[in-house]
Amino acid sequence: MRLQSLAILAALTSLSYAQNLTAFADALGSIGATNFTAIAANLNSTSEGQAVIQTLLSGRNFTIFAPNNDAHVLSYHILQGNFSSSNSSTPELVSGNSPDHTIGRSLLNSSEFVTLEGNASQVLAWTKENGAISLLNQPNNVSVINSTRVAGTGIDIYLINGVLSFPPTLSTLVSNSSNTTSLSGLLNSTMIPAADGTNQTLATVLDMQKGMTAFAPTNDAFSAISSSLSALAGNQTAVITVLQNHIINGTSVYSTEITNGASMTSAAGESLKFSTNSSGTYVTSGSTTAKIVQTDLLTSNGVVHLIDAVLLNLDTDPSAASSAYQSATSAAATMTETGPIAASATGPNGSSSTSSGGSNNGAGTLPITVHYYTMSFAAVIGFVVFGAYTV
Repeated sequence: MRLQSLAILAALTSLSYAQNLTAFADALGSIGATNFTAIAANLNSTSEGQAVIQTLLSGRNFTIFAPNNDAHVLSYHILQGNFSSSNSSTPELVSGNSPDHTIGRSLLNSSEFVTLEGNASQVLAWTKENGAISLLNQPNNVSVINSTRVAGTGIDIYLINGVLSFPPTLSTLVSNSSNTTSLSGLLNSTMIPAADGTNQTLATVLDMQKGMTAFAPTNDAFSAISSSLSALAGNQTAVITVLQNHIINGTSVYSTEITNGASMTSAAGESLKFSTNSSGTYVTSGSTTAKIVQTDLLTSNGVVHLIDAVLLNLDTDPSAASSAYQSATSAAATMTETGPIAASATGPNGSSSTSSGGSNNGAGTLPITVHYYTMSFAAVIGFVVFGAYTV
């Protein structure tokens, strides 16, 4: 079966590609992923699959998380660049030690599954704990169990014990988290008027955003300031501002891009300042500081970080918000990433593109009708304080 599959691939590629495929198959067989060539032949039956194979055999560096023989290789299992810390035939995957993460950009960029800024491909996140490397945001534990390097290429392969699932929408993410049950109920049961005059769930509105970082307070965080929230329930301007100060719009800022002393701009145009000490990482908006208690919860259109307090900042700077959003949009259109995503001098994306610096990092203006956010945060207030909300 391996030779038959290689013959199919060789017919569609050049001789050098076929030679690389042979080395590729041999490397996979050495770590027990012997069904890969059959999977590759199946990929050749579609134009998207052929594009993945052509990209993989282009001569550039790639890192592959290859499922064992009970799984399928998809574009979400292939990272762009080299993530190895050694040059041996059994490479060691670069990984942050828990609670730190490593983030890499995959080849998955189908609009059916990914709606990130700048049409960017989806990312993968992983960490090392007690010597074992685990892929994060998976319904079941998926770990790296072996590795090899394809001879004569820039391809490293890491055998994993499961199939990687695509990140869900924001609404699905919060519905599956025990820390956001109040928010989940709100998103999936509250209907709000859309710009076209129809009614849509709040979940649908948020899921339509393209590129977004959300600092999401936990259930306990909302409950802790229920009296303050109830006082804001009738002030539409205030609730819009508070919500926007929890969001960086137009860009996905992962934990590896949040550094001590960094400052980014919220969707309200206010600074989100970050600090790190021995007890963890904190975000400050105005006079309120919250600890980031869980990071890198990936969604189809961005990333969520859970925080232990509501950022009750009522200040806003529309001009700064608009400037930051435009800067983030421009940077996203040209960013390239071929290795671990990290903070850089050019902006929070860790990319080679030019992005805004200082407090202009991040994004501002929310590209949806303002009343969406008026309704959404008012709904949060009603849900937390009174236990229910109807429109």
